[in-house]
Amino acid sequence: MSNAILENQAVWERATPISVEAYHLLYKEGLISERTELLEGVVVEKMPKDPIHAELVRRIFQFIKNKTDLKVLKEDPINTGFSEPEPDIAIVPLGDYSKSHPKEALVVIEVANTSLGIDRAKASIYAKANIPEYIIINLQNNILEYYYAPVDGKYSSAKILQKDENFSSASVPEISFKLDEFLV
Repeated sequence: MSNAILENQAVWERATPISVEAYHLLYKEGLISERTELLEGVVVEKMPKDPIHAELVRRIFQFIKNKTDLKVLKEDPINTGFSEPEPDIAIVPLGDYSKSHPKEALVVIEVANTSLGIDRAKASIYAKANIPEYIIINLQNNILEYYYAPVDGKYSSAKILQKDENFSSASVPEISFKLDEFLV
């Protein structure tokens, strides 16, 4: 099936996004796969995870779980009101999320190998949701892309850290690491 129409700007300008509620209904009715996420009203199929991606997510998730008492999510949805992305890792406030997905996060981490373009595009979603820190582990270049200080729906600051440079979270001070501690 060709998706050429999706590349047409005129089509995008006239497209009607769906709500989070409609997204849940479509899933409940079996009309969309579990392997999707809602990004700014658009149902997007998630990329398959290659072994290095999966292993790095496991390592970072376990490291963070051992460092903080906050709730650490792995590939679980967060609800931004207009999107429902499923970041590789999200650090969220403690709470009972059995009736609704977290509506805030302190730090979101995406591990990007084949999904780098999509993960960079997600920065606007996380910034609009006022998530203080967004990290992309860029496996194509073995760097850490750090976006922080959201203002008016955009991150006002960004840093690129090499794999041997130390990252320290401003929102969760107990989280500090060098990317090369996790690389396989």
